[in-house]
Amino acid sequence: MNNRKLEKFPPYCRKAMRTSVTCLAILVAAPLASAATQTTKNQITGLLTWHAEQAGFRLSLQQLTPDNVTAMYESMGASPAVVTEIASYCVFGTDARNLAHEPVMYDVANWRALTPDGVEHKLQSKVDWLKIWKPLGVNYGFSIFPAAQTFQPGDWGEGFTTVKLPPLTKFNLIYTWSENGQTYKNQMDGLQCAPNS
Repeated sequence: MNNRKLEKFPPYCRKAMRTSVTCLAILVAAPLASAATQTTKNQITGLLTWHAEQAGFRLSLQQLTPDNVTAMYESMGASPAVVTEIASYCVFGTDARNLAHEPVMYDVANWRALTPDGVEHKLQSKVDWLKIWKPLGVNYGFSIFPAAQTFQPGDWGEGFTTVKLPPLTKFNLIYTWSENGQTYKNQMDGLQCAPNS
């Protein structure tokens, strides 16, 4: 297969196609790996989780209520000021995974929440939270999704992602990552901040 035709396939598949026929299974499955957003609902809590996968990068975001966030930080001994600040944000438990055969890099500084009014809202990254917490003499950075990271094949990471939006706000998440020198962009549709406990 010539290089022009190879460009239509993800990098992890292109490499395999050049070296063997084992990529045939990947090629057959690739159209099924949609970038569309999938939503699941926790039948006990009623909270929603959104999943999207494209080019070997899988991202999942789960709603967390202000009560969930408050309980988490209070259990760590956070002061009322710290708890009140982070609980005022729209918070998601976030999980990202590299399912590709190449390293995957992302930077939350490039991600945006697009609200129905057309406004793009910057996510509050781990770097931003550390700047807020440093003058207070605390560091809860371990709880926040890493701001920028390179995942080797099979690697994953998790933590909280936050954006300054009121409860029940609906938005689409625009996010990017790069793999093998190529930047990818996806939009996770239909996200919603959790209700106000």
